[in-house]
Amino acid sequence: MATKELVDAFNVLTLQTVLADQEQLPDIVGHVHGELLDFRFSGEAPEQVFPHAGVHVVRRRSELVHRIKMAGVLLRLEYDTQLTGGDLSGIKAAQDKGQLIFSSSEHLLNGATFLDVYVGPLMGAASPAIWNLHAAREFGIVVYSLGRFIVAPKDGAAEMLHFLPIRGSLESVPTPTIRPGACSTALDWWGAKLNNLFGVLTDPVTFTDQAGRYVPVKHLQAISTVEQLFKRITSLQAAHRDLTARRVLFFSVMDTLHRLTGRPIEKHCSLQFATETLERLRAAISAEAAEVLLPAAERAVTALRKVQDGFYLARQFGRDEIDVVNNGAATGKLNLEDAASEYLEMLRNATHGFGSNKSRHVGLTNTLLAHHDGDVPHDIGFLGYLYLLDLVSQPETLRGALYRGGRL
Repeated sequence: MATKELVDAFNVLTLQTVLADQEQLPDIVGHVHGELLDFRFSGEAPEQVFPHAGVHVVRRRSELVHRIKMAGVLLRLEYDTQLTGGDLSGIKAAQDKGQLIFSSSEHLLNGATFLDVYVGPLMGAASPAIWNLHAAREFGIVVYSLGRFIVAPKDGAAEMLHFLPIRGSLESVPTPTIRPGACSTALDWWGAKLNNLFGVLTDPVTFTDQAGRYVPVKHLQAISTVEQLFKRITSLQAAHRDLTARRVLFFSVMDTLHRLTGRPIEKHCSLQFATETLERLRAAISAEAAEVLLPAAERAVTALRKVQDGFYLARQFGRDEIDVVNNGAATGKLNLEDAASEYLEMLRNATHGFGSNKSRHVGLTNTLLAHHDGDVPHDIGFLGYLYLLDLVSQPETLRGALYRGGRL
């Protein structure tokens, strides 16, 4: 605390909350909150840095873990022929050795234990700025809201690994001023929507076949997919220093969203669809909560619009479309919005290597490489966050996508 280095101070305050005995926790939380309110930088007449700091608890009920765990338990019952036949010797032997008995995909769906996975994208909503500290406890998450955005990255290397030749963002990101109550309002919105989301994810009826029979593996796959989405969005938000890592995570997120929504990447990378999604969220989220929740989503839509500017040949010739050429002959035209969507899909496919082994795509792929300068804004990755917000805001739509008409 004496160094007045925010990262050091925040480490101490978070550790105090994580390590406190349960009986001492209220006092420790009060102490940490007081430290945040009193925090000042050195200088003449220093002012409070966090005069609107607050404390919040996102509580996790034990029933949530039980309902998620149920899928893994029933999956072992289905695939363990010895247990299905009534022979308990294998379970007893494992229990005698202190081993977990029901561990089917245990570590693919443990995010609900502390809720940290599911609040991660909210915590990183202002990336590369931060607006909170959080500490995981056995009952859920203690969140200290700062009441403002603080620029998180340091100039230059912050640790030895940053001396590796990795390129980070070269784009300046504005740090908006938010109202004192914006953090609390955003937390309330997220908590309510997360509660509804878990209502869908833990409802056995959602994961039945066409005969109405519950299918544990269908349930487990859905929960694991949703948890994967939350984890990768948070990693994407944290990858401000690494263009390549964020880009790969972005494409992975797009694939996961395709699985959950049925919408392919070219749809999610359509400027019209992204703009419509953003407008729907603006209408659904209060203005105060939107100050925390929406800036990154707005930057994503702006970035998608800028991808069109990379078609330098069209720009030089004053055109709003490009000619698709295959073997020297024009085979069609693409307006710049569609071309930008196709270009991002081409980059996604290039995670396996550039070029196409599908004859019908060769001309399009080569045309896109010729027409675009390859400069894609770093903020394009936040398209994934935009669609996560949309998914969280209307979980009943997700229910239909996960049920899939009873298909397995």
